[in-house]
Amino acid sequence: MKVALIIFGLIVISLILKACVQVNNDYKNPSRPVTAQLPNKVENDKIVVIKGAPYSDIHKAIKQYCNSYNQEGYVAIPNLTKVTDSLFLVTFPYDISFVNFCYFVNYLYYPNDIFYKADIKAWVTTSLRDDWITEKSANKKVMLYIPSDSKEYDNVYLTTPDNIGYKLGFAVGEEKQLLALPKLKYIEPTFTIDIIKDNPTEEIK
Repeated sequence: MKVALIIFGLIVISLILKACVQVNNDYKNPSRPVTAQLPNKVENDKIVVIKGAPYSDIHKAIKQYCNSYNQEGYVAIPNLTKVTDSLFLVTFPYDISFVNFCYFVNYLYYPNDIFYKADIKAWVTTSLRDDWITEKSANKKVMLYIPSDSKEYDNVYLTTPDNIGYKLGFAVGEEKQLLALPKLKYIEPTFTIDIIKDNPTEEIK
């Protein structure tokens, strides 16, 4: 009986380890759905501004995100625009859900096997229909970011134009934590989506 339990335990552990390895390697998987069609383009104002990282590293990080999330359907089709050698914008002509937008911002901060330090901020107009959004943060153009003193890897922070702050945790029960003070005060985005018309842009999927 003890031998059987030990064998069963080893099987369970091996399955867990295999699953963990699979999850950790998703970002390396370039497969895409064969039959899935591209979604329709949807007008939206989601934008990410990245300063201080090389284009090649940012491109690689975005490709890894798409590798992880686009295997069964097109969750995200980001457009990467180069403004200068150290300033880049990411937009989403096909749109992306608010939750996946948060995941995207988080991944740019913590990409797998890529090491850079960059100033990354994102903006989006929210809706009460969006997951993790409350009445205090709905229908506002909010700023998403991760503060420099953050020691966690599974969240993003949100500040509204009237400087209401939230910590949006990815773990169950931690999705919308109201802060006494925001980690960063709200600032308006320096660029608008219109700038991509005059700068080289690449669609990544």
